[in-house]
Amino acid sequence: MSKVFSIIGLETNTGIRDIGLMSGIPEVEDIQKSQLYKELVEDCGESEFITVAVKSFSYGEGEPEDAMAEDLDWLKSHPEFLKSEAVTHLKTNNFAILYPDQGMQMNM
Repeated sequence: MSKVFSIIGLETNTGIRDIGLMSGIPEVEDIQKSQLYKELVEDCGESEFITVAVKSFSYGEGEPEDAMAEDLDWLKSHPEFLKSEAVTHLKTNNFAILYPDQGMQMNM
């Protein structure tokens, strides 16, 4: 099985940033439910919008499946692997989440 994961970059309009890994290719709702997003909103609740960059990748052979929590933990502890030829870029998506409390989104 090949494993699919995404690197998620978040930035508020006030300049606060965070980055993390998520399983599969997350949709807007998945990102809004993530701990990474919730912590950023807690730290900067007055933000008017949050820009989101999602870069999705896979590694391994065979049928693709979403990376599991233990796969993400391994990737976090081996950041050099993310830059290796064993990892294939699948797609990049950029969008903004407007007024985080209301959950509106705008594709960029």
